[in-house]
Amino acid sequence: MKIKSLLISTTVATSLLLGACGNMDDDKDMKKSDDNKMESKMDKKDNMKDSKSNKMMKEGMFKGENKQMVEGKAMIKDNKLMLTDFKSSKGPDLHVYLTKNGDVKNGMKIDKVMYDKKEQTFDLKDVDMKDYDSVTIYCDKAHVVFGNAMLK
Repeated sequence: MKIKSLLISTTVATSLLLGACGNMDDDKDMKKSDDNKMESKMDKKDNMKDSKSNKMMKEGMFKGENKQMVEGKAMIKDNKLMLTDFKSSKGPDLHVYLTKNGDVKNGMKIDKVMYDKKEQTFDLKDVDMKDYDSVTIYCDKAHVVFGNAMLK
């Protein structure tokens, strides 16, 4: 009879001890879950900042350079570069670049630009606009800047 009591007591004590250990793991899981929620909220805030910086609107008017004519407006809005009322001197290989102070060598080539098409739109997905302050029309073949629009 004493052995049965001892076995039952031991079983109950072991069950309580293991049950308490399981509860401690639940507390750790709850804390991890709370930490993950906090990190997720912080990531969302960072993503919102990034999307806001990419969605900010900047615009500028083109000015011709190097005896070339470039006119019109460049506007960046909603991850798109839009050229309006655009026209430029004819060139054999004109491209639009995003640049810092008109520096084409360190700029980002966007696409071919049509010298005589008034309205043109280019996708700027995955472009960090804080690295650039101007839109440059550049002839790749002649290595000549036709004009710039400083963005504000």
